[in-house]
Amino acid sequence: MIYADTDFFIALVKDDDWLQERAVSIARENDGQIYTSRATLLELLMISDRFAFDRFEALSYVLEIADVPEDESVLFQAADYMEQYDLTAFDAYHVAYADTDPIVSSDKAFDDLTNDRIPIEAESQ
Repeated sequence: MIYADTDFFIALVKDDDWLQERAVSIARENDGQIYTSRATLLELLMISDRFAFDRFEALSYVLEIADVPEDESVLFQAADYMEQYDLTAFDAYHVAYADTDPIVSSDKAFDDLTNDRIPIEAESQ
């Protein structure tokens, strides 16, 4: 399984995103193996106006391609990551939620905590 953070889904749902081609490729290659968190869904809602995408379509699409399991202990691990690594609340939550699984993201902040980031930007630059 791989954990997908918000920028992966932004790349998929925006009309024109420089990471879209690579994100689509990763989504196809990992069909049935992608999961995310409620924090990702909330973050998509928060940024939907700024990035001008349909929030209902975005949520439906995410739920179509990703599982969204929940575990409350993740919040405490996220708080610890915020303290130790000076991460934002969302970034800390994403890393804690992924646990030992790879994270698909263009956010290099994750590189300090994991060697398993699957970069969206790798083939798009």
